[in-house]
Amino acid sequence: VSTQSTGLLSTMKSIILLIALAFVSSVLAQDTCPRCTPLCQNGDGTPKTCGDNGCGGSCGTCASGQECCKGSCVCIPSCAGRNCGDDGCGGNSCGICSPSQTCSNGVCSGAATVDCTGRTCGSNRAGGSCGSCSAGQRCRAGQCECYYDCNERNCGNAVQPEGTNTGLCPQRSCGTCPSGFTCGSNGRCSASTPCTVTITVVDCNSRRAISSSASVAISSVSLSYSATVTVSAGAAYSWNTPGLGSFSFQTSASGYLTNSQSFTLASTTTSVELCVSPAVVQVDVRERKTNITIEVGASISYTGVASGSFRWNGVTSWTHGGFGSYSFIATPDSKYTVGSLTYSVTASTTLIIIYVDIAYFCGDDLCTSGETATNCQLDCVALFLEFENADGSGPVNGPTVNYFLDNPRDANADTGPNRNSVQQTTTRTTGTGSNTVLEETYSYDELVYFEVVVSTFINFYWRANTSNIDPLLGTYRLRVHLSKLLGTTDFNYRLVNTWKPIDATPEPYGPTDLNLHLFYSSGALDINNPSLTNQGFAIGKAIADSKQSGGPATMDISPDSGIVVAVWNSKPPRSSVIAPSQNNRYLVDSGSYVVFYGKTSNAANGKQVGQVVMDEIFLTNPSLKSNHQVDLWYVAQFTVNQPARNQPTIVAQSRFKTSTI
Repeated sequence: VSTQSTGLLSTMKSIILLIALAFVSSVLAQDTCPRCTPLCQNGDGTPKTCGDNGCGGSCGTCASGQECCKGSCVCIPSCAGRNCGDDGCGGNSCGICSPSQTCSNGVCSGAATVDCTGRTCGSNRAGGSCGSCSAGQRCRAGQCECYYDCNERNCGNAVQPEGTNTGLCPQRSCGTCPSGFTCGSNGRCSASTPCTVTITVVDCNSRRAISSSASVAISSVSLSYSATVTVSAGAAYSWNTPGLGSFSFQTSASGYLTNSQSFTLASTTTSVELCVSPAVVQVDVRERKTNITIEVGASISYTGVASGSFRWNGVTSWTHGGFGSYSFIATPDSKYTVGSLTYSVTASTTLIIIYVDIAYFCGDDLCTSGETATNCQLDCVALFLEFENADGSGPVNGPTVNYFLDNPRDANADTGPNRNSVQQTTTRTTGTGSNTVLEETYSYDELVYFEVVVSTFINFYWRANTSNIDPLLGTYRLRVHLSKLLGTTDFNYRLVNTWKPIDATPEPYGPTDLNLHLFYSSGALDINNPSLTNQGFAIGKAIADSKQSGGPATMDISPDSGIVVAVWNSKPPRSSVIAPSQNNRYLVDSGSYVVFYGKTSNAANGKQVGQVVMDEIFLTNPSLKSNHQVDLWYVAQFTVNQPARNQPTIVAQSRFKTSTI
């Protein structure tokens, strides 16, 4: 190796040595605050084998049966039930008997004589005293001495009893603290405030620094200390500690669960690592109408406090980016529409539900999204209503029909049914020249309520169960005979019988001729008996009996309180030769129904107080629908408690009979 190469190598070594020395000097310069050195000696310089070491640690612990006294482990005396002899610690601390007594099993026995020889205080060994000590003194071995308590104290003044005469017993020190220690109010040497401690906040799972700032509340009960500091995202905070010992840390950060931790700061502590766990929220995608989780997967994207996306396949755990507002878009793989949601995530948020709707199409059993019975008969039913006058005078034009999905009336025993606050879902009306109304936006699986309003007529109410309609026919038809308002000269109640007409209805065709019969205890009211009197007073009359093409058969009555009126419906016998059009037409196919109108305390001109529908019988007893022998229907029993005031009692009978001619 050349001389030039040897010199270059020597120079490089010198440079490296200088860099190393500079680095060490820099590190030492950064840690100029001395660390705590444990102190295990008493104020008088004697060693401590137990108790506090001044740095938050211990000089040692005592064995069972011992206690720490002035830094040393001493025996715990036991003199329970003893006044003399051994105290269990190798001495006669339990007491000394009078010279005339003997100590037996820890108890002095025999006559006691006074003995104060060499004693100025304490017991005279005969139940008396040799004297008492001044304030601040205690009697020890028969002599008064000043009392100084330095137990667990190694600095500052000793503890003296309250009221001590300091002239007689001047203050004494329990010792002084060495360099780097200070004497606390508890008389113990403790290290001066240690160097700053760095605080970092990491993810409890990954142990990586979190991406948001954290607020850390710090407290110490023993030091009566509390403070709140902010640790910036990805950084460390330099904390000037108030001392050593146990500290509690409560850490909060946006997007993370608040976490509480405790650490003990020792003289060697240089850093504290706190952690928080990400706030995990469950996300579900559900069908809005049923509130059931959809059965297909979906892609979910979100924006707001943070942005991103994830794949959803059933209830999914989502780690958000912080508390605050988020906007979600859920796109199902198939069958459902895109769902959106804006939601504010808070510390209490555990579940987020994004609702979607079925992507409607003709044939999905839902009448929606512009579908009607005209363009989608598979999903939508046509509700066709035709209105005529209950007095048989002909059509009623210009009706307004309100449609509801909940009952628009509430029952009331005092006044009869009353209109409630339910709002209609649709309203249809016709001009003054038409008596029919068509509504075709309801599905086959619904209960649809009608309210028919026409000037000078009593409002008519009805409920159509669209689940009973054959989708191949697609039309619910109802002929309605509306009652004029009841005047002061009219009877209190009106019964209107309507049945299915032959025209524009599918097979099986019902009879076009039915009769309505009312039976009282005082007689009958029907087509053959158009008026009824009781003790010379008219109590009923036939208003109309248009037997052909679906009625109406209308009867007005004013029964007294408690009188039972039996309401019957009949299909009159017809000769197959004289009336061949009535062949193969049966009562059970008639679609007959009876509507009850009446005056009440809040409807002087009448209201609809009830109805009985034949077809509802077949919903619970379908076998009756095939009985072609019956020609009588026992409709109902009608009773009034307070005529023209309260709700009449209408009890449907649901019974069919076969007449005898």
